[in-house]
Amino acid sequence: MSYSTDNLFQRVKQLRSVFPFLHHFEKKFPQGEIYLVGGAVRDFLLGRETKDTDFLIRKVSAPDLRLFLSCHGKVHFVGKNFGVYKFRPEGTDLEIDVALPRTERSFSNRGVYRDFEIYTDSDLPNKEDLTRRDFTINAMAVDITRLALIDPFCGLNDLGAGWIRAVGDPAVRFSEDYSRLLRGLRFACQLRFQF
Repeated sequence: MSYSTDNLFQRVKQLRSVFPFLHHFEKKFPQGEIYLVGGAVRDFLLGRETKDTDFLIRKVSAPDLRLFLSCHGKVHFVGKNFGVYKFRPEGTDLEIDVALPRTERSFSNRGVYRDFEIYTDSDLPNKEDLTRRDFTINAMAVDITRLALIDPFCGLNDLGAGWIRAVGDPAVRFSEDYSRLLRGLRFACQLRFQF
């Protein structure tokens, strides 16, 4: 089965009415870049509803981003090294994640997620941020301003083929965090995909 990006882009356009802060962000930070990432991209492509709305912000510093978000809702910084803000935009009861680009490096082979070094950098390329994700179908992003799909690991093809495939070497990916195996099995069951 193949999936069209038309539905995806239509759903992304609708996010502008749900989250007016997106428009304010573009006006305030013309150099900034904002992307819908992860599960929402996958779900929108599949025509599914989602509560998993995560945004990635590039080209804006962490202090500037925090100040901006605090002017448009309630914001809580999750761990000083994670670069993730839990954000509740004004006028909604939805809590979303807004993150700076980051990389992760496992410093043990115990398969425990907390055994990671995390590095954030607002100038980090999208592909570097997407590389840390678990599966190709979760490693896609949509440029909100340009309505362009970023898919460096062929997640759209894997959606069409019904595959759950790890980003990079599966042995390495799963040894970093054993819970990724369970997550992959959950996706396989929910989506009726092969793992």
